[in-house]
Amino acid sequence: MNRQTPSKIVRVPASTTNLGAGFDALGLALGLYLKVEIQDAESSAPLVVLGGEGVDELPADANNLIYRVMRHVFSEEGLDSHRVSLRAWNEIPVTRGLGSSAAAIVAGIGCFEALTNIELSPEAFFRYAFAFEVHPDNLAAARYGGFTISCVDEHGGVTFFKSTIASGVKILLVVPEIQLQTEKARAVIPRTFSQADSVFNLQRSSLTVAALLQGQFHLLRESLRDRLHQPFRASLIPGFSEILELQNARIPGLLGLCLSGAGPSILAFADSNFAEVTRCIADIFDRHRIASRFFELEVDNQGRRISDTPL
Repeated sequence: MNRQTPSKIVRVPASTTNLGAGFDALGLALGLYLKVEIQDAESSAPLVVLGGEGVDELPADANNLIYRVMRHVFSEEGLDSHRVSLRAWNEIPVTRGLGSSAAAIVAGIGCFEALTNIELSPEAFFRYAFAFEVHPDNLAAARYGGFTISCVDEHGGVTFFKSTIASGVKILLVVPEIQLQTEKARAVIPRTFSQADSVFNLQRSSLTVAALLQGQFHLLRESLRDRLHQPFRASLIPGFSEILELQNARIPGLLGLCLSGAGPSILAFADSNFAEVTRCIADIFDRHRIASRFFELEVDNQGRRISDTPL
């Protein structure tokens, strides 16, 4: 393999998906990052060194998802990965609906690309990523950045669209100190829906796309409403039904809110009064004896980035 430098840095953003009615289709990349430094390892060096969010929950050995994904890609490409070590610093809260697993998968593929100087095609990227996660919404946002719309065709391939969103809106996240596994959040969703509920979501997901691309942010109050996943996941997240009612409270600056991914984090769009908006959400969690923290973020329009800059 051709390694131009002793180490490379792979940076991958967090992602938020669904955006209310856009279940398994819409995504945004956010300015929280998983950063991985990868290099040739001395024989005594540990394979994986972790820091930041999830450091006590994630394996720091060959079972680490980043490492497993990287080795999988090397194997599928018919190349020898030799012995490498990676050092990761994670800013993305784990199992909070912010795409931490997707970021690890994208980082693992990025480590292969960094070590080989090969940039995989979108087709190859999704094929390798789908060996670990079969939903493209987080993956597309984390890899390509910005606002993404993705779908899986009848042959298992991914078609996706990426754009920036209009300026004038801030992304607010309120992250409760409870975890929710994606598998559990999916298990409560019915397998079939009525025509009325399907049309309800189709209308609003289309409106969300228009609102974000054209800067018609006043539409978000209605377009972020959903009938396909949020009502069912509410039973898993104390206070969430009350938080959804804030859409009707006409809080100054609040444009709309929804669950971030599978939850339990709350995503809010606002154009002012950011501290008050997050306080209103956090107060509801507090009443349910759940601590929370908040982030005021920009959309990351670059997606996965490879550089020579040290962590």
